[in-house]
Amino acid sequence: MTTATPLPVSRSGLSADELADYLADIGGTLVAYGCPTYRLEDVIGLVSRIEGFDAQSFAFPTGLIITLRTSPATPPVLRLVRVKQWSVNLDRLVLVDQIFNEVADRKLTIRAARAKLGELEKRPLPYPRVLQWVAFAVASGATAAFLRGAHAEVAAATVAGLLVGVIGWGLGRIPNARFLAEFVGALAAAVVARAAAIWHPGVSREVIVLAGVITLIPGMTLTTALSEVARKNLVAGAARLTEAMVGFASILFGIATELGIEHLTRLSPAVQSVRAGLPLEWQALALVGASWAIGALFAVPLNYTWTAVVSGAIGYVASTVGGHYLPGHVAAFLGALAVCTASHVFARRTGRPAQLFQLPGLTLLVPGSFGFLSLESFLSGDFTKGAAQGFQMLLVAAALVTGVLLASVIVPARKLL
Repeated sequence: MTTATPLPVSRSGLSADELADYLADIGGTLVAYGCPTYRLEDVIGLVSRIEGFDAQSFAFPTGLIITLRTSPATPPVLRLVRVKQWSVNLDRLVLVDQIFNEVADRKLTIRAARAKLGELEKRPLPYPRVLQWVAFAVASGATAAFLRGAHAEVAAATVAGLLVGVIGWGLGRIPNARFLAEFVGALAAAVVARAAAIWHPGVSREVIVLAGVITLIPGMTLTTALSEVARKNLVAGAARLTEAMVGFASILFGIATELGIEHLTRLSPAVQSVRAGLPLEWQALALVGASWAIGALFAVPLNYTWTAVVSGAIGYVASTVGGHYLPGHVAAFLGALAVCTASHVFARRTGRPAQLFQLPGLTLLVPGSFGFLSLESFLSGDFTKGAAQGFQMLLVAAALVTGVLLASVIVPARKLL
C-alpha cells in the first residue's frame, strides 16, 4: 500500500489550527469589506501554499468555509465564518492587502497579523459622518445632471439624496430596521419629488426619484453577481443576484407606496417639461462631484481620493464617446475595459489593490437605472417596455463583466486583491 507524502509543516512554525484561524480572520474580513469571492478564495489558497499547507475554501456573500489539511491522509481542520453585515470599504481593504503582503514577505508574523486584523474594526472611517451625508447628496445631484435634469431637478435630487443618506444612517443604528433602508429611502425620495412638483410645476419627477435613490440601487451588486457567475462561482453569483432583485423590489415598493398615498389624496402628478440638460461645464462639475462622492461612500483612503476622480473620468469619457458612435452596451464595454485596464496599470505602479482604482469608475457605468426603470414599467403595466429595459440592463451588465475580464488578460494583475 502506498503511503501519501505529508505536506510540510507551517514555515512560520504555526500549527494547522493557528493557520486556519488566520485564514478565517483574513477571509471573513475580506468578505465583510466587499471583496469578490473568487479573489478571496485565491488569497486563501496562496497563503496556505506559502505556509506549506493545502487549503480549500468556499466563499459566499454571507460567509466562508475553509478546510485545511497537513496531508491527504489526515482529517481536515475546519473553519466556518458567518458575516452578518458587509459593505465596500476600500480603506480597510487596502490595509488588509498590506497586512497580507507583509506576512507573505516575512516582514510580519501571522500572530501579529491577526492582532492587526482585529484592530481594523476599531479604525474610524476616513470621512466623517457629515461628509458621508454630503456624498449622498452630491451623488444624487450629479446623477440628476447626467439624466439631463435642469437646476430644479438637480436641487431636488440633492435634497432627496441627503435625506436618503440620513435615513440609512438612522435605520442602521436600530436592530433589524437597517433592512428597511431601501424601502424608506425610496419612499422619502418619492415624497421629495412630489413636493418639488407642487412647488415647481413642470419638473421631471422621474429624474428626481431616480437620482434620489441612485445610491440605493444595487447596480454594482448585479454586476458583481454576473462576474461571479462568469467565473463559475455559481452559489455566490446566485446569492448576489437575489440580493440585487430584492433591493430593486424594495425600492420600487417604496415609490409605489408614495403613489398610493398620492392616489388617496387625489393629487395628480404635474406634467413634466422637456429636459434640455445642463451645459457642458455643469456636466463636468457633476462628473467630478459624482466621482468624489462615490469615493467617499466606498471609503477610499484620503491620499487616494484622486483615483476615484480619475477612474470616474476615464469610464465616463470612454463610454460617452463610444455612445456617440456605438450601441449603449458596446459603449459600456469600452468604458469598463478602459477603467479596468487603467486600474491594473495603477495597481502595478503603486502596489495597491486594483479594486481601489476600479470600483469608483465602474460604479458610474453600472446598469442600475435600467433595472429600476424596468421594474417601474412593469408596475405601470407597460410590460413590453419593462421587458426591453430589463434586457438592456442584463446586456449592459454582461458588457461590463466582459470588459473586466478582458482587461485582466490585457494587463494581468500582479496582486490577488
